[in-house]
Amino acid sequence: MGVIGFSFSKFDCKRTAGAKSEKAISINYGIGVTNVEKTKLSVSGANSEVLRVDFSFDVMYGNGLGKISIAGDIIYTDTPEIIKETMKSWESDKKLSALVNETVLKFVYHKCVVKALELSDSLNLPSPVPMPKISFDGKKKA
Repeated sequence: MGVIGFSFSKFDCKRTAGAKSEKAISINYGIGVTNVEKTKLSVSGANSEVLRVDFSFDVMYGNGLGKISIAGDIIYTDTPEIIKETMKSWESDKKLSALVNETVLKFVYHKCVVKALELSDSLNLPSPVPMPKISFDGKKKA
């Protein structure tokens, strides 16, 4: 089914003083699930089991320029069988089932990239995603 709730719980951002900003800076990402637990959700008087998935998202700038770390959680719902299978997989080898993992990580990535873009702008760090290039050819347009 999908994500029915989302929240950030931590922003830890730093631009390193004295770090040299070169023309080409490497930017690396880290995204992961840090914990999964089953919880009850009461909707319209009915209780259903959902997953609370804690996540982390990091943007690391090369040359020691800086780092952006974001953490939060997602509430994920699906059929009881998929919830059970996912919890079993998490408890045995700390991995989500393939379908849940894809859905959760895509959602986390989209939310966190937007927030990382905002935070990088506030800290005067390079954009963590390529920005569109605008070129002017010198001709006037009507």
